[in-house]
Amino acid sequence: MGRSLPYFLFLAVVFVFAAHAATNINVHIVAHTHDDVGWLKTVDEYYYGANNSIQDARVQYILDNVVTSLQKNPSRKFIYVEIAYFWRWWGEQTDATKDTVRQLVKEGRFEFINGGWVMHDEGVVTSTDMIDQMTEGHDFLMREFGVRPTVGWHIDPFGHSASQPAIFARMGFDSFFFCRIDYQDYDKRAFERNLEFVWRGSKSLGKSADMFSSVCYDGIYVFPEGFWFEADDVPPIQSDPRLFNVNIQERANLFVNMMRNQHRWYATDDILVTYGMDFAYSNAEINFSNMDKLMKYINANQDEFKLNMFYSTPSIYTQALNKKNLTWTVKTDDFFPYSGKPVAYWTGYFTSRPAFKGYVRTRSNLLHAAQSVLAIAPTTWAENINYPVQMDRIWRLAEAMATAQHHDAVTGTEKEHVVKDYAMRLSIGSAETSLALNETILAMLYNGSQPVSLSTCEYLNVSICQPLVGPLGRGEPVAVIMINPLGWTKRDYVRLPVPIQDVRVFDNSGSEISSQILPNEDLVNLYTVVFPITVPPLGITTYFLQRGTSDMTHVSKSVEDNVIENQFYQVTFDQDTGLMSNVLNKATSKVSNLTSNLYWYKPSIGNEDSKQASGAYIYRPNITTPFPISQTARVKIFRGPFVSEFRQEFSSWARQTIRLYSGADRIETEAVIGPVDISDGFGKEVIRRYSTDLNTEKTWYTDANGLEMQQRVLNYRPTWDLKCTIPNSCDYYPITSSAFIKDNSRDVQLALANDRSVGCSSLGNGQLEIMLHRRLLKDDEQGVGEPLNETTVIKTTENLFLTSTSNSARNFRENSILLNSPPVMLFSSDLRSLGDWISSLNTVFRPLTADLPKNVKVETFKLKTEGEWLLRLAHVYAVGEDAVLSQPVTVELDTMFVNMKPVKVSEMTLTGNRPLSELNRLKWKTNVNDDLAEDQESSLDAFAVTLDAMEIRTFLVGYEIMSK
Repeated sequence: MGRSLPYFLFLAVVFVFAAHAATNINVHIVAHTHDDVGWLKTVDEYYYGANNSIQDARVQYILDNVVTSLQKNPSRKFIYVEIAYFWRWWGEQTDATKDTVRQLVKEGRFEFINGGWVMHDEGVVTSTDMIDQMTEGHDFLMREFGVRPTVGWHIDPFGHSASQPAIFARMGFDSFFFCRIDYQDYDKRAFERNLEFVWRGSKSLGKSADMFSSVCYDGIYVFPEGFWFEADDVPPIQSDPRLFNVNIQERANLFVNMMRNQHRWYATDDILVTYGMDFAYSNAEINFSNMDKLMKYINANQDEFKLNMFYSTPSIYTQALNKKNLTWTVKTDDFFPYSGKPVAYWTGYFTSRPAFKGYVRTRSNLLHAAQSVLAIAPTTWAENINYPVQMDRIWRLAEAMATAQHHDAVTGTEKEHVVKDYAMRLSIGSAETSLALNETILAMLYNGSQPVSLSTCEYLNVSICQPLVGPLGRGEPVAVIMINPLGWTKRDYVRLPVPIQDVRVFDNSGSEISSQILPNEDLVNLYTVVFPITVPPLGITTYFLQRGTSDMTHVSKSVEDNVIENQFYQVTFDQDTGLMSNVLNKATSKVSNLTSNLYWYKPSIGNEDSKQASGAYIYRPNITTPFPISQTARVKIFRGPFVSEFRQEFSSWARQTIRLYSGADRIETEAVIGPVDISDGFGKEVIRRYSTDLNTEKTWYTDANGLEMQQRVLNYRPTWDLKCTIPNSCDYYPITSSAFIKDNSRDVQLALANDRSVGCSSLGNGQLEIMLHRRLLKDDEQGVGEPLNETTVIKTTENLFLTSTSNSARNFRENSILLNSPPVMLFSSDLRSLGDWISSLNTVFRPLTADLPKNVKVETFKLKTEGEWLLRLAHVYAVGEDAVLSQPVTVELDTMFVNMKPVKVSEMTLTGNRPLSELNRLKWKTNVNDDLAEDQESSLDAFAVTLDAMEIRTFLVGYEIMSK
């Protein structure tokens, strides 16, 4: 082992495994390349081999040379993972080359493993975006090769989520291979020969989502040391006796000893050897030809070496182990946080580049809104929608979003010029998608004679909306078309920046509605208008803004007080400090002393104990106590009929606003952070800490990719003894949508929903802290080669809920979805009067017959091909979370839409590439006293779909479009 065990354990291992080491070993040589879809270079730089002064990597030539080398020896095999690259390469190939590759795939010699567009991260990616990017890759493979991957291969993501094996199981995978787990966990598992096991990651789905899992030898995925023949310092295999310097016996002895050492830590006589590394096989032949010689020599001397070597793939290896019919242990928790060595917890990336993380989240919402609009458009019988063109435009965003899920993209662990490239791709995709929405919605809803166009507000996050500025200043009405991506009626409030105070708001019938005007906290002499909205499920409605004065426009009052309240909450602030001090839930009478302040940790730049610095990947505070940005806040309080808010300014670069909306069962906390001040010479890791009087017993809960909540306990791991080498850092975990703490003795729970992925911890009793932003002045030497000197300004929102433990889930579950799925808004001022808009535009569009149940989310609804739709539905509650909403729920597809009736429905695996009826996953015996896991069964009864807790189900549907 590269990571050595203590000497007394090593001696024990020698005795225990002596007989094991004497057996014949089947060595599965898995030739592979790990091709990051962006990291130190952009995705296209990596593909073409540009900018090699940063990193010598050229993916197009890897694929060229692998295909050529495979044809030279029929025993050779190779696996490939990143479809983002293969798609680029495939589009440049001749028909003859494509035929060659198809034959290699058919013969199992070139095998697609995992099959996603990228190898996505598992800590900061939502389950929705995971499934989407996997679907993009799987669609390509089915379309071009008719193949369906059966193996998960996540050899580089930085820790592993409990939801991942369950998601892979629902995609029809048989096994899951990964590398990066905590070094202490690895050593324990290796000593117990427990590096392979069955992972039951979902308590709700249970054994139907069991996944055979295998941890890479030594926690890495590279060539055996000394056998990467592309390296200049590695001697070739010299086996020809006619020549000098023959070294085959020496090299074989070395390789065999390495194989026997690896064999000690695994439970069977089959071992998988990763024969590759990052961007390997640019010179494929040198690797294959040398391994051919070594393999031939060792296999010809079986009596001496007792090794049977052959080229293999993870799927072949999985089949071999399954046939042994062994009994495996079961794991139910996750592999976060990851640490590959002492003083190096990879918990910083949970928050790194929060502006980009937030941008990815909003682009996901835009993508799903656009897909659903185009899917429903046929019900309007609009004649001038070019569906292939619009699908292709939306795909530009889908492709950029899939790329952004790569484990060095949304994680924030790439070079600066690379994150800008990711953002540019998302921006281009957003523009194309907005154009598709513009043309589709106008074709659906607009019947006027005067040409109009719709535009978006790309800078709402900084309170700028250019489509409102000029028209309102000139007194022209502005139509605001709102698209609801959810299957529930959207009843909430919208905030829009406006250039003037005198603004009137009208609903879809042209009737004026009440609104509230607040001074804009971001830009001088601008305002924010707040008004209530109602948007039908998966539907569209229109509101109008026009310059003018009215009794229905309420200007917020600036008041001197220390309390804000609505029908649900009363929030009290300390008059001396300006900080929140107490929260009362009026409905449940739950109350807690609750403070919220902004702090920063001083990042380590290394010390005498370790040179390890805090960086893009690693969070290492210099000391464990954070510094408050300020002990007090300068405050402003505004009240009005719709929203009351308490604005706190801690410094020129750190502000926080706490809001209560009328009729809304939530406390909204918005922070504006940045550019983080480094004038004192220190980088900063900025947090928001909530401190309560709850007795939380060192325990808190974080979500796994928006799915099931994971229990966290301070300085504790469920299956091994943690020796925490960096206090604070070892207790940080990722959250993508929600977290909570609770006091069981008082039946009180404080939960939050967040608008982007961040790091979260609870370092003191009754505390919950969120890392909001990071700006660091030294690299953590994990490969990026530059410090995370982020100068962005972020505006980030969390919603708080203080309630009873039995009611909490329905607050944070529903609200986390609502927070991350706001209406997508399009603007136009092309018509000169409100009357013209009302007469020319169908101002409200209701495609659903009724709201879907509150525990059902439309994950995806899109046109897949002409005449075929993909519908993905999710049950959003886990088992036991809510007495009512955790129960199974049925959706009637035949009455779901107003003008669409299903004529054919097929339930598919999660990515839609296999009928569920054809699924036949491998079964694995476990040491848990239960039966073998059964395959997921179809929930379809005629057109009725039943969803159990936490189930996500995918259907291909043929609809008949009803007459107008």
